[in-house]
Amino acid sequence: MTCSEVEARFIDVLDERVEPAASVRVHAHIESCADCRSRAALWRKLAPALRAIEPLPLAPAAVRRMQLDVERLVAWEEAPARPTRAPRFWRPALFGLVGAAAVVAFWIHASRRPGPTAASDASTAFAAVSSARGSPTADGRPIAASGHISSGSEIALGRDSEVEIGLARGARLRLAGPARLVLGGTARDVSVDLEEGTVEAEVAHRLPGESFAVRTRDLRVEVRGTKFSVGVGASGSWIHVAEGRVAVRFSDGRETSVSSGESAQSTTRQVAPATAPSAPPAGCGSTVRTCESTTRAVRQSMRGGDAERALRLVAAGTRATHEADGDCGDGLAACEDELRYLRAEALHQAGRLDDAIGAYRALDRRGAPAATRQNALYAAAQIEERRGLGLAARADYERALAAAPRGALGEEALVGAMESAQAAGDPAGARLLAQRYLDQFPHGLKVAAARRLAVAGARH
Repeated sequence: MTCSEVEARFIDVLDERVEPAASVRVHAHIESCADCRSRAALWRKLAPALRAIEPLPLAPAAVRRMQLDVERLVAWEEAPARPTRAPRFWRPALFGLVGAAAVVAFWIHASRRPGPTAASDASTAFAAVSSARGSPTADGRPIAASGHISSGSEIALGRDSEVEIGLARGARLRLAGPARLVLGGTARDVSVDLEEGTVEAEVAHRLPGESFAVRTRDLRVEVRGTKFSVGVGASGSWIHVAEGRVAVRFSDGRETSVSSGESAQSTTRQVAPATAPSAPPAGCGSTVRTCESTTRAVRQSMRGGDAERALRLVAAGTRATHEADGDCGDGLAACEDELRYLRAEALHQAGRLDDAIGAYRALDRRGAPAATRQNALYAAAQIEERRGLGLAARADYERALAAAPRGALGEEALVGAMESAQAAGDPAGARLLAQRYLDQFPHGLKVAAARRLAVAGARH
């Protein structure tokens, strides 16, 4: 993918609206491109702040003037007789202006009201169904995609049912049956009472004074902005955090803080950071989502400079995907490829360069996405080049080029192969590669160097 294509998908990646296979390509490009890494980090910081901005309310006097204008207009339109000499040209403009003022006034008035109450309109806006599969119900009535859920509704899912629910303030819930919970509270203060099964929650950063809590019979989770899963089983409840940090209060009085990649159970003390949740998710959909949550946690650990923790998370995530029942298709395969790539990156970050080279090379296998193969081989070649392994570097540059000749790193791989051939004392090979570069990238950054190599190789 090109930088412009990746940048156009930053928000989709941030909101997790990118398919797993495309996600691998996007993240692979970001990891290999310093500019895109910088821009992606900037978007991650800016997006929550921009979404939290609310327009300043108008002064009460201004709102009242708009209401009076609307009342005058209505009275004028309902009058039995209209002045015959009144000019016509101003009426559509006045109607549009005052109508717009009425809309603004109504919006401001509505935005000042408290969160959802017993009124149907307010409660309908509390939650909306993004997707549904199987036979999920709300208060015993079937719900489907694009349907609305009122505050206080009991949501139940049978086996093989799934539902995703969007809430106000950028929060989302995912359930896979069998599961049962009560969704209550308001847009500002959400409460989820989980009675059975597993719920995955993604909560955008809450503003001061807002809350989001998930409760089971033996624990309570409070968050400000994070991604986590909570489950209820026969032996108790558990929580696993994919991103961020949550506060957990147990029914026996214990309190703890659970960070990204960590889990906790109501029946035991906090488990090791890399351990997967004790209640394994059911079905391929949950397996794929758990794998994707693991990759996000690994990236967060690497951004924090904790490569060893990232490696533990990768190992745990790989075990979980291998234990999945049956073939979960391309979604899980793409996530497994991303875990392999992240393992190589973490090894590189940890300074285990020989292991990193081997892990990068292992990604050059049949069935792996071409972009992933190219990124991995290019990374391996760069390490080899820095370590003085010229022949190995040249081979991996050429393999990276062959994996995706028109890929995002196609030009860089060709330059690497060209320069490696020159350093290895192969002028004929360097000339051929230089000529190929001039043909494919006539306006590339290395045109001058390629011309020199093409001329020097022709003399030999």
